[in-house]
Amino acid sequence: MKSLAISVDGDIQAAGFSIGSETRLSQLPDGFVIGEQTQCSILGEMVPTQFAVARMALAEGTVNLQLRFEQGVLVSSFITVDAIDGRDETADEFYRGAGKREDRYRNWLKRHIAFEIDQFKGGSLGVARDKSENVFVYLHYKNNRWAK
Repeated sequence: MKSLAISVDGDIQAAGFSIGSETRLSQLPDGFVIGEQTQCSILGEMVPTQFAVARMALAEGTVNLQLRFEQGVLVSSFITVDAIDGRDETADEFYRGAGKREDRYRNWLKRHIAFEIDQFKGGSLGVARDKSENVFVYLHYKNNRWAK
């Protein structure tokens, strides 16, 4: 089984491929599902946006990779890990466990990089939680205008 690694420059290597800020939709390997293009308001400007997603069975379990493209350029990547997400918990357990999931994701991230997070040169990298208490790893590349 293969693993996933994130380089100091922001390239994601997994399942025999590499994805970074220079990757275009047309270059994605088989296994990615590309969504429809939509218009999103980015800093007051309507920008064509598309997502591509893939589920990969890796050594550490099933990993979900979501890529955000704006005007055809990869600006962000998001990673979730099924074994960490608490999908088998009740709703109450899920919401109460968000802090523990953040800790587990931070530990997961540390195992998949060979540098300290503050040394990351590809933009910004970390663990975040959305309004629904979903936790994930994010990579916002330098060409991402709204996530600085």
